Amino acid sequence: MRIKKPLPLTAYQQNAEIYKLLANPKRLEILNLLREQEMPVEELVKTLAISKANVSQHLALLRHARLVTVHRKGLNAFYNIVDPRIVEPCRILYKLSRG
Repeated sequence: MRIKKPLPLTAYQQNAEIYKLLANPKRLEILNLLREQEMPVEELVKTLAISKANVSQHLALLRHARLVTVHRKGLNAFYNIVDPRIVEPCRILYKLSRG
């Protein structure tokens, strides 16, 4: 009997790339912040206490992976999470580790 695979091999490869991207604590923090509300870059810089260049680098990677979107209002760039469910594994693992 042949067992049907739940997902195609390409899905596992794509997911592994996203998991590598999510292996960074600052990117997880950004996604969890954006889960609550859209935020401008300057607010993320203040909240994360890291440089604007560093925040921008993380956001560029998240944007490239299509996990966040950006839109401009005047001179400010506002970021949104594409799907808030992306941070659920982070929350589940945190709860599991606390027993």
